[in-house]
Amino acid sequence: MVVMSLSLVACTEPAAPTVGLNRAVEIGDLDQIKRHAYWKSDLNKRNAAGETPLHVAARAGRVAIVRELVRNGADLSALDAAGQSVLYVALAHGRTQVAQQLIERGAALQAQSMLIELSAAGVIDRDAIALLIRRGATLEGVDEAGDTALHAAIKHGHLETVRRLIIAGANVNQPDGDGRLPLRIARESAPGSDARFIQSTLERNGAIVELPR
Repeated sequence: MVVMSLSLVACTEPAAPTVGLNRAVEIGDLDQIKRHAYWKSDLNKRNAAGETPLHVAARAGRVAIVRELVRNGADLSALDAAGQSVLYVALAHGRTQVAQQLIERGAALQAQSMLIELSAAGVIDRDAIALLIRRGATLEGVDEAGDTALHAAIKHGHLETVRRLIIAGANVNQPDGDGRLPLRIARESAPGSDARFIQSTLERNGAIVELPR
């Protein structure tokens, strides 16, 4: 009986991993990830770019691998070399399924500041906006400087983000912390070659330069 039990253990024990953890995440090899977890590999080991395996999996949208890493204790609060959280990376790349899973497993989220940060970076998409709004962000909400997500997108010259925020319902005539309306900001501060297109987009959607006195 003892011999039989030992044989069963030997048969069910997974083989040692044959692919490095970070490489396994990159290629989406869930079996190798499970082996690493079983054999107690460091699930927070960073790659040459300073990313943890969770960052890599989140960026690639690998839902099953994210689940496996988190289930085995990977650090949800880890920051990459650029200071970005795993949740930020997921949302920045439009991986909303991954983002939802991270939130449900306890990843810290300040929805309002995340919405504004992503808008400033120009990497937000429709599903990310919707997720953050469901989690408490508003398109009228402001940061410490008095900027909404729309103000942030304009000030950084992100035309497509401006369009997406307007479609989502952003107020094109809400002043920033200095009292400037979005159209005035676009005329005075929007950088890059898309500045004039940002202006025309705002104008087509009812933006004015100054509020009536």
